Amino acid sequence: SSLEVLCFSHGIYTCIAQNYNGNVSIQANVTVYDNEQKPRLIIEPYDLEVILGTIFEIPCKAEDHSDVQVIWRHDGKVITEIIFSNDKYQVSGSGSLLVKNVTTADGGRYECTLKNQYGRVTASALVKVKGSVSKAPGDNYVRIAFNEALMEIDLAINNTIDALFTKRSRNSNGTPNYADLLRVFRFPKGEARQLARAAEIYERTLVNIRKHIAKGDALSTSSESYEFKDILSREHLHLLAELSGCVEHREMPNCTDMCYHSRYRSIDGTCNNMKNPWWGASLTAFKRNVKPIYENGFSTPVGWTKKKLYGGFLKPSSRLISTSVITTKRITPDNRITHMVMQWGQFLDHDLDHALPSVSSESWDGIDCKKTCDYAPPCFPIEVPPGDPRIKNRRCIDVIRTSSVCGSGMTSVFFEGVQHREQINQLTSYIDASQVYGYSYEFSVELRNLTTDDGLLRTGVQFPGQKDMLPFAAPQDGIDCRRNLNENTMNCFVAGDIRVNEQIGLLAMHTIWMREHNRIAIKLRDLNPHWDGDTIYQEARKIVGAQMQHITYKHWLPLIIGETGMKLLGEYKGYDPNINPSISNVFATAALRFGHTIINPLLHRLNSTFQPIPQGHLPLHKAFFAPWRLAYEGGVDPLIRGMFSIPAKLKTPEENLNSELTEKLFQSSHAVALDLAAINIQRSRDHGLPGYNVYREFCNLSTAATFDNMENYIKSA
Repeated sequence: SSLEVLCFSHGIYTCIAQNYNGNVSIQANVTVYDNEQKPRLIIEPYDLEVILGTIFEIPCKAEDHSDVQVIWRHDGKVITEIIFSNDKYQVSGSGSLLVKNVTTADGGRYECTLKNQYGRVTASALVKVKGSVSKAPGDNYVRIAFNEALMEIDLAINNTIDALFTKRSRNSNGTPNYADLLRVFRFPKGEARQLARAAEIYERTLVNIRKHIAKGDALSTSSESYEFKDILSREHLHLLAELSGCVEHREMPNCTDMCYHSRYRSIDGTCNNMKNPWWGASLTAFKRNVKPIYENGFSTPVGWTKKKLYGGFLKPSSRLISTSVITTKRITPDNRITHMVMQWGQFLDHDLDHALPSVSSESWDGIDCKKTCDYAPPCFPIEVPPGDPRIKNRRCIDVIRTSSVCGSGMTSVFFEGVQHREQINQLTSYIDASQVYGYSYEFSVELRNLTTDDGLLRTGVQFPGQKDMLPFAAPQDGIDCRRNLNENTMNCFVAGDIRVNEQIGLLAMHTIWMREHNRIAIKLRDLNPHWDGDTIYQEARKIVGAQMQHITYKHWLPLIIGETGMKLLGEYKGYDPNINPSISNVFATAALRFGHTIINPLLHRLNSTFQPIPQGHLPLHKAFFAPWRLAYEGGVDPLIRGMFSIPAKLKTPEENLNSELTEKLFQSSHAVALDLAAINIQRSRDHGLPGYNVYREFCNLSTAATFDNMENYIKSA
């Protein structure tokens, strides 16, 4: 039979022939083209002046480059017709041309042609090569400062690796060093570490250049309001970007397998958007709604310079703000929502964002961040103010900055000036159940049960009276596992997100959704005995992702933003490939953390008659990194019953974060218990987030001229 071809007729078509003896099927992929689908340029080449011995890059990007051939010519001679890389030329997946080791012969006209079977488009740019460089004060120091930075960064990283993965991770009496053990599990792996390392070397080199200039009095450094564009020429910014690795291209993802990509999401989020395959992918940069306010214009956190004034005032200690304004021991139940609203919010957040931890817990000057209260990158400790109600014997709470990525982290950066520091999102930005399945293909394979062809996820050991539990973690899994081995030596569990063991309510949710995948997979296997394990796995994964989207948008979000907010949001109008779904920095670092204000100080555990189990309810501080409690103290069901039957904490101006979070956070694995409210504030400063007024202006709202004006926007009751 035949079908009328419409714009939405593309996809996989399956023909099934069957009779009483069985059936046979065959599939075909149909791609629908518009009549006028020749390439269209969205970023054209532009004229450049470059310096001998440097590198330059000319952009040439098509609106949709999935089936477009890129041809570059230099003065009429074809230099490449395919994406390739050698010592002289490199063409990115988006089409831009990188020319290395510039000589006088590299000057001239560069022409970019984009073509497919429906037509072609051409644009060109003129490149002039200059023999001398316009000097800036820092140019003479680039290679010296780079070599210093390279040695400092790599030494700190290697010392961290040595400390975490050798016998130094034990105390003098042979017992485990809990602080080091937890860092083993959080230490970034492979590609993530390389991305972060390049950015750290780039930033550290700039800092070292400024130090050399200050020593030589080549530039006045009495003011903190300097800009690096004043001390480095554009050509040497390019040189620094090349030396540090910031212009290295990440290999363009292969999105040609339409049999897969038209049916399923990739594990790492690539190829979800065929026009922009890196959008929303794991290990890419957070996006910014407004420009960050780093104190030196590109990297140092808010509050780094102790005497710097903001609005005429010094920035107070994050801990002082927490104890004065945020922490509360008084709790009011919120009778409109249950504690499951909080727990779903945390579980959802761990599907969307996680700022990658630092590649080193040692400063670039060789100081352990746990042993210093100085601001020494990446150490950014929280000052403990005099008269603190809890902390008496320490001057600070240790905090380490999150890792950054050069520019966008997706393709090479056009270094017209110094790029501001941007943090890396380890996860995909989509609601795709990555906290169940993982954020990279390699990790997802580790979570699967490949001993059978049933498409199941791995399960762990069987505990008495329990249903299937998650498998145990191994160090290479990268799981955050800061448990107290003096309480119980049982290992942590592994799931798709490294924070699975953070508190046992979250761990219960991870366990439920592992079981849900396997339940669906078994049903699909029974209904489709001809499917192989990969098909069962992918179809079950697709259903689980859809379930999470449905719960989030139909049941959870209306409780968060209310009826008015849902009307403003409007109904879903279909997929729009022009919208970048990447998570914004302010959403991950500040906005979604509102959920901390509805956390109860007690996790209720109820039996089948909704009475407390024999072990009783669990104070929150005893639920942190205590996976053994899930196995030996009643299992998953009592926690889930407590979540959907007990009210959440009511957020009021006088009752923000309960004191279990500000006075007892992770106390079993730190020399001094952490303070979640203070860490939230410190992390926002680390990421250079502007203040409340700036975001009101971004949202086209009126702003407050004085603190008293805030009463019009933030009510006291």
